[in-house]
Amino acid sequence: MRPYLLLLLIISLFNSCNSEKATDSSVLNLIPENSALLLKINDLESLENDLVENIIISQIRKEAFAEVIAHKLKPLRYVNPETSGLLTLSASNSNNFDFTFIITDSTATVALDSAKNKKVEPLNYQDYSIKKYQIAETTFFTSKIKGTEVLSSSQQILENIIENIEKSIFPLALEKLYSLTDANGKEHIWINLKKADDLLEHLQIKTKDSLKLSSYAGWISLDIDLENDGIRLNGIGIVNDTTDYLSLFSEGKPRQSITSALIPKNVSIFKSFNVTGYTQFASNKNEYLNSFATKDSLLNAAEEIGLAKIDGEEIVLLQTFGTATISDYLSTITSGSIEYQGSEILKLQPTHFLSNYFNPIITDFTPEYANIIGNTFIFSSKEEPIKKVINTHKSGNNLENNLLFKNTQEITAEESSILTLASASGLRDILDQSNLEALGRFLKKSDFKNYVFGSQVVADNGFFHTNYFAKKISKTESNAGVISLFNFETAAPIATTPQFVKNHRTNRQEIAVQDEDNILYLISNKGKLIWKKQLKSAIQGKIHQVDIYKNGKLQLAFTTNNEFLILDRNGKEVSPFTIKHEGGNLNALAVFDYDGKKDYRFVVTQGPKVYMYNNKGKIVSGFKYKKAESDIVGKPQHFRIRKKDYLCFKLANGKLKLLNRVGNVRVKVSEKIDFSENEIKLYKNKFSLTTTKGMFYQIDTRGKIEKTNLNLNADHGMDATSKTLAIINDNILRIREKKVALDLGVYAQPSIFYLNDKIYVSVTDIQNQKSYLFDSQAKPIANFPVYGTSMADMDNDKKPEMVLKNQENSITVYKIR
Repeated sequence: MRPYLLLLLIISLFNSCNSEKATDSSVLNLIPENSALLLKINDLESLENDLVENIIISQIRKEAFAEVIAHKLKPLRYVNPETSGLLTLSASNSNNFDFTFIITDSTATVALDSAKNKKVEPLNYQDYSIKKYQIAETTFFTSKIKGTEVLSSSQQILENIIENIEKSIFPLALEKLYSLTDANGKEHIWINLKKADDLLEHLQIKTKDSLKLSSYAGWISLDIDLENDGIRLNGIGIVNDTTDYLSLFSEGKPRQSITSALIPKNVSIFKSFNVTGYTQFASNKNEYLNSFATKDSLLNAAEEIGLAKIDGEEIVLLQTFGTATISDYLSTITSGSIEYQGSEILKLQPTHFLSNYFNPIITDFTPEYANIIGNTFIFSSKEEPIKKVINTHKSGNNLENNLLFKNTQEITAEESSILTLASASGLRDILDQSNLEALGRFLKKSDFKNYVFGSQVVADNGFFHTNYFAKKISKTESNAGVISLFNFETAAPIATTPQFVKNHRTNRQEIAVQDEDNILYLISNKGKLIWKKQLKSAIQGKIHQVDIYKNGKLQLAFTTNNEFLILDRNGKEVSPFTIKHEGGNLNALAVFDYDGKKDYRFVVTQGPKVYMYNNKGKIVSGFKYKKAESDIVGKPQHFRIRKKDYLCFKLANGKLKLLNRVGNVRVKVSEKIDFSENEIKLYKNKFSLTTTKGMFYQIDTRGKIEKTNLNLNADHGMDATSKTLAIINDNILRIREKKVALDLGVYAQPSIFYLNDKIYVSVTDIQNQKSYLFDSQAKPIANFPVYGTSMADMDNDKKPEMVLKNQENSITVYKIR
């Protein structure tokens, strides 16, 4: 039950959340001493958008406990919407709770222009100024402490922070977890479980003493993923001592559940506990219960406990690596037996041995019937549930074949210390039994019947990897190797390959695409339109992301037929980068960042003309290569080899120009080349390209040319990285030295992606509108019934996504399994 209380507590907080950063140490020093919950917010506005789109949160925010928090957090409405910060909640002594918001964005301010009936009162405490704001019935306080703006519902909290600012009173456990947090742009939450019960009570959520969060663990630290129709929380927990529930599984080795294969598929809740190495578990149990029970070898073969309810009756499955000892014990308490479909069901005398040996996992359980299937013992107080397990074993119609179970496989690890899965009805039963009937009624009236709720804990060297989730059950099987996340339709047919671009506020990927009416769309990682902009003509080639102000905020740079444009995060043109070129016919934009210092060189080419601009939109006067002797083919390219820069220009007359930074010839290429439509690549430290006659050229830094006849067709495709070469010719895909025969079709240029330390190769069959994805060893990963590809780790979960053109005016985003 406690994992679901954690999920509920975090959801409750979400219902209310409508430059230069402060350092980590300064932020920790500003955290109120009694904080129960801390939420890292990267961007208030982006978070609010995610909350509005989330189905679960939109349902639960109408409940009384959510409205209590929403009312308390009203002052956040007066903070700049792009603000980042750390929000804390703490229980107060007056049967209430307070919030504090530590603003980590130094440019953020409290804006009261739109507020009516406002009153601002200056206060002082020690050497600090405090402002008291009163707006209608809302009162809050702010102070700038050690250069960081802090906003709170409590004057006393601000005064306590000021008084303790030099004392570093924050918990060491929080400091440890804070340092382990991956700065990946996700919202993140830290919960002090020892203080969380008081906070829940102030939110009118009170449960049984046996289910208190304070006895579950010490601190828990979680990344937050908000999907449109689900919530995922991933992170780690730590225990303070052996009185914490999770300490039962310390030193245990996680394992894959076996008992799930015997559970009927229609159960509403299933729990699995790993007790491999029972001797260690028994020792942990005695410490947890402060018990000095005598140890014996009866349960030494135990590996897993599976718990479920079948038709309202509790059933316990005990999986072992050997049945002899327990079988011998059961024979001493067996009063009779029943034969059922070739299996023997034992009738037991009253016994509490499971509760005695596995408390607190199993409590108040008196089995009267037992059965053995393989190395698994099945216990129940009634005969009928055991018969259903026997039927399940024979038919194979088990939980693992249920959509509820299948929908968790992509979001859980194979091995667990604790695994819990529940349908909405199963969760509602648990809430009712935990004195949380109001929440049970909420689940009943809400449309969550097609959802799976669950949690997973994996013990690992003193830490506990934790995963809590609520997910809508997908009723359709996905394509091989992929899961469809969402579709997005444009007003007109799509004109460009969809492309991932980074949101600098959240550090997640979004999608840019243009349609044939020249409308540019920016789409969120949830499939929602962020903005669209009417352009005058089609974008040429790729959109580049740049940081021209060197402040971490990214812009979109590209050329259209006759303009060089840079747009900001909101789709607005950045002055002076709306640069028109009479006559049009511009090539794709090239962006060079020679030393990685964001001193960009934007290269626009038009026929034989070369225009190189700097960060201020001015022509770079020192660049000498202003005009080529022939039209320039494609965009120029920049490579760096052994600390030297090479600027590559392909010309229509067959010449290849390899220049230095100022535009002088660095490498003379002696012969003319019949360039194919593929770009030049740096492969094995050589300029590598192909020709329309099927030749593969490699040119070194002295101008020496090596030619290999690959017998390629004129319309072949080629891509390469420093160590990987991919070529598609007819229907034969070559990756490094391995070849794959694909279905007959017309194939576009392959694309190589390097992501999360892995190489991926994708190729598209234009004729049959089908795309394939392979690894660097030419092993197939997935295929898609769509055209055109771009890849990124959209939500920083180490599982890449691909965006593809699905139909004429539709794109689809897939997650790679």
